Amino acid sequence: MKIMALADVHQSENHWKMLVKAVQDNRPDLVVIAGDLLPKYDGILAQVSFVPQLREHAFNIKECGSELILILGNDDNQLVIPEMIKGDDQGLWHYVADRVKEVKGYQFCGCPWIRDYPFAYKYWVAPDSSEEVFIDPVQLGPPAVINSENEIELIFDLKTYLEKKVSVTKSLEDMASQVNILAHSIWLIHDPPVNMEFDLCATGDKVGSPAVYRFLAEKQPLLSIHGHIHEAPVYNGGIWAGKLGNTMCIQPGQPEDYLHYVIFNLENGNINNLVHSVYGKYEN
Repeated sequence: MKIMALADVHQSENHWKMLVKAVQDNRPDLVVIAGDLLPKYDGILAQVSFVPQLREHAFNIKECGSELILILGNDDNQLVIPEMIKGDDQGLWHYVADRVKEVKGYQFCGCPWIRDYPFAYKYWVAPDSSEEVFIDPVQLGPPAVINSENEIELIFDLKTYLEKKVSVTKSLEDMASQVNILAHSIWLIHDPPVNMEFDLCATGDKVGSPAVYRFLAEKQPLLSIHGHIHEAPVYNGGIWAGKLGNTMCIQPGQPEDYLHYVIFNLENGNINNLVHSVYGKYEN
């Protein structure tokens, strides 16, 4: 089975067109996107109007004989969640955020939740655990969410807001409890783990999730696919994959002008021939 994995196609609508072309050229069995789907060139509030185009691109991928598995990410307007569930119900894609779904003999799980970051939109931000409520010391705007009227609403006490949310750890653990064989499960986790260079920003900051690292190290799933920090492979010397114990972890990155993705073969629980669209073959 051939799989194409990537994240952060929200750079532009053109990224979706490039993705469809890459699927047409490579004909993967599965296309797996670990969050940040909706272009934000007109702002996050305008993303709800992109849903028809998203459905069209997904249909074009399906026409290639590929199944699409995806989650939303921290830059995606949460008001499209009902549309994601609707598309799942209609067989257009598999939406696996906080869900466990079996596709082609493997269980897929998705975690869109991230630890706090500098940007203002906080819907997808959650504590690492009930004991670890991280708030980024840099805030580039007043913390805010989008309300049901698709309007910006300020969060006046971010700590209290975060303390009321389900933690990243709880989300991951709840899904893990539903998985039959963790060693054969595949996880779409938008936030990259710490300590693997997938979280290196252009500023030099490392912003990955300790909760994600602990979970992967303890549970040892077959594969995890991450995103969030688009520039990481550029600044970490081209690191886009690595092993955490027996778990293969992938973070393809995503530039503005072309498309990053990883293609590999998956047979009988074995991952082979990992190739990045820009950086080439993975050498462990």
